[in-house]
Amino acid sequence: MMIRIPAPSEAQDDAYLKELCGRQPWHPHYTQWQTAYTHYRSYKGNPWQVARTKFLPDVSDQQKALYGSRSSSPWIANIRHMQLQSCPMCGSSVTGSVDHYLPKGDFPEFSVMAANLVPACFHCNSGVKRQTFRGVTLNERFLHPYFDALAGQPLWLTRIIPPFRAAQFEAVPIRGLSANDCELVRFHLRHVLGPQFHRNAENLWATYPQYLRDEVGGTTPVSSSHVRKEINRSLRTSVLTSGQNSWNASFFRGLLEDDKARTFLAREARKLKATPLPPP
Repeated sequence: MMIRIPAPSEAQDDAYLKELCGRQPWHPHYTQWQTAYTHYRSYKGNPWQVARTKFLPDVSDQQKALYGSRSSSPWIANIRHMQLQSCPMCGSSVTGSVDHYLPKGDFPEFSVMAANLVPACFHCNSGVKRQTFRGVTLNERFLHPYFDALAGQPLWLTRIIPPFRAAQFEAVPIRGLSANDCELVRFHLRHVLGPQFHRNAENLWATYPQYLRDEVGGTTPVSSSHVRKEINRSLRTSVLTSGQNSWNASFFRGLLEDDKARTFLAREARKLKATPLPPP
């Protein structure tokens, strides 16, 4: 969702499957398996359209085990260590893991399909998402980093919920999305963001008054215009360094839309002293 990234090579995916099915016991399943890959691409991994393929005899356990035995393969390692600004699934600042877009427990035939393997953070690979892959309506599914063009634009913001001295935080779709896209983004946010996201927002909220005081300097009053200027700067920096749908970008995007939150931050910053610079 958070970053649109190029899909892996179909030719390499097909070549790997063909090479795999050149060995026993996979050879009898090649044609059916290849058809499953074709359907996945045709429907862009959409779990409402991709049906699980039933192999006879049942080889689902063996298919699931394929990933574990090949997770250190160079081509999977390349996905795991793809150079990205942030996690394509949740927007956190780290990657280093691989997540199955359609979980291998439900779709074992895609356990080693590169198009079903997305770079992710460890939280996305083992956190609130777990085995969830769709909701109850056709628009409740995860955005696919390889196939959903929607992931290439700003999608969400962090809403600050009063009382501001004990603020809580909610991830919501931005205004202007269609009803269908809004439902899609809302489902995605609800199922990929966990405690780490809230801790990050809490830290930004708690430390930003001091940042504002330091940027204004001295004892000069911190005005609403100062606050808006610095939030705009922080948003630009966040987009540049970690992407437009990163946790930090969503936080500052939310602040720009919340007059009361900005007023609170300005008032808190006025009470502080600028942090002394270290000696040269």
